[in-house]
Amino acid sequence: MAGILEGAGLQPLLATVMRPWVSAVETASPGMHGMMASATSSTAASLKRRIVVLPALGSALEVAVAASNLFAAALDTKNGRVADQRAAALAALAVLIENLQSAEPSEDTRALGLGW
Repeated sequence: MAGILEGAGLQPLLATVMRPWVSAVETASPGMHGMMASATSSTAASLKRRIVVLPALGSALEVAVAASNLFAAALDTKNGRVADQRAAALAALAVLIENLQSAEPSEDTRALGLGW
């Protein structure tokens, strides 16, 4: 399966930040709620530090976090509709990735020389 980050055109820093979250959604299996929740929260927090979060981007981030959290919950629920929740989380991540293509680096990111 080709990952949704392949050919997305993200800045290298953003692709690196997003990789653990995307990988978790693409590969998580039942019983991996903790790993999924951790990847979601740490990546979302890192994005908020690294970019200027404008309203549309903030909304896409919130939707992706919510969809990923529902997927994480499904991983630990009998008959949790894992495939449906994974598809919803991947769709939300695709929208987030699309919004990230026009993201601007935050002041802190620029100060560290990581801007683009």
